[in-house]
Amino acid sequence: MTFVGRLALVVILSVVGALVVVALFAYGASERVGAEIERARVSHLLGTLKATTEANLSIGLALEQIAPLQARIEREKAGDPSVLAIDIFNAAGRSVYSTDRSAVGESVPASWTANLADPGTWRVGERGDSVFGTHFENDITVAGGIALTVSDEARQMRDERLGVELLLRTLALGLLIALLALLATLVFARVMMGPFEQAGRILNATAEGSEEGDSLIRLATAAAARFNAAEAHVAGGLRRLRGLDDAA
Repeated sequence: MTFVGRLALVVILSVVGALVVVALFAYGASERVGAEIERARVSHLLGTLKATTEANLSIGLALEQIAPLQARIEREKAGDPSVLAIDIFNAAGRSVYSTDRSAVGESVPASWTANLADPGTWRVGERGDSVFGTHFENDITVAGGIALTVSDEARQMRDERLGVELLLRTLALGLLIALLALLATLVFARVMMGPFEQAGRILNATAEGSEEGDSLIRLATAAAARFNAAEAHVAGGLRRLRGLDDAA
């Protein structure tokens, strides 16, 4: 492979490699942003339900007496396709309100009640889905919790679409940049190697010398002139020797 070919290959591989690294970082950053957006959306919904529940508890109602919560969680689930279920349970771990009415009165998973002491939003994984939750309090202590089951399928499909789109754009951009890099390399090589090629042709007597222009051309012209003068001197000496031989 010629010098120009090696230079072009190095430039193209470097540019494409850098583009791939940037694409990977962009994909990872997008995944993190998507996860943060989902967590913020879930936290907002949990916070709204928590505030409503605590407001009713603060006026002396028992959790079982806040019947409008059932209609509220059903509306919230209907308004968000990614929400699979919403459960409101008491401190004993019994479901009091649920979008799955058959689960009302049943015990919730132990992982939910284990997180009731967590003052923020907690998350556990269950059968490929994510469950986000928080607790709510009465005037005395923790009175129960709210669990929001969210499908991971939508997020996974979004990540897959993002990955495919990013891959296609990276390939298209990589091809364009590779072509531009190749063109720039060829131009650069032409500019940089041109004087050397011209000097080689002058020294090989396949091109005319010049006293103007690049210093390398002038040096090659001078060297060619000295070579030609030396060659003429040697040829003249040989002719004189042959003349002496003939005279003898």
